[in-house]
Amino acid sequence: MMFRQWLFFNLAYFFGHPRWDTGISPPELIQFIASHPPGRALDLGCGTGLNVLTLAKAGWQVLGVDYAWRAVELAKRRLKRSGVQNAEVRVGDVTALFGIHESYDLVLDIGCSHALLPAGRDVLRKNLQHWLKPGGTYLLYAHLVQQGGIGITEQDIAALSTVLKLVQRRDGSEGDGRPSVWLWFKKPE
Repeated sequence: MMFRQWLFFNLAYFFGHPRWDTGISPPELIQFIASHPPGRALDLGCGTGLNVLTLAKAGWQVLGVDYAWRAVELAKRRLKRSGVQNAEVRVGDVTALFGIHESYDLVLDIGCSHALLPAGRDVLRKNLQHWLKPGGTYLLYAHLVQQGGIGITEQDIAALSTVLKLVQRRDGSEGDGRPSVWLWFKKPE
């Protein structure tokens, strides 16, 4: 991750309420939780831990990771206030293995990988093969690239499809009209 991005995300959490920190777990995650028994989950780019807490309250054992140290501090406070015992958050870079040796039933990525440079997405794709259990799900929300903006490309989706099976795709847009996509991938059993 570039220093400029690292600084931007840390300052966004330190000096205000970032626009992406909506305070609401998305219906796609709620739907997933309702249709799958609890297991182990890894939340990439967990921010202030809202979805970590949502999963933990539903009985999941959850690890949240974010490279914005301020977001992780806020997430730790949120988890402590809630009293959940089955969740942990830590500072880490999703393009490094950072000591994650467990495998997960769910890897959640809401707006994390779309901010990575192409080389980082390649590393993340390789890490997913280690992190996901056979039959595990990678639930991804991302912006789709527009001219000069951040987001994933159709080539990124095709590259993920070489190692994971695309189960469902739901295209949409943000409130400002930016195209976005929800993708459900499964690791072959």
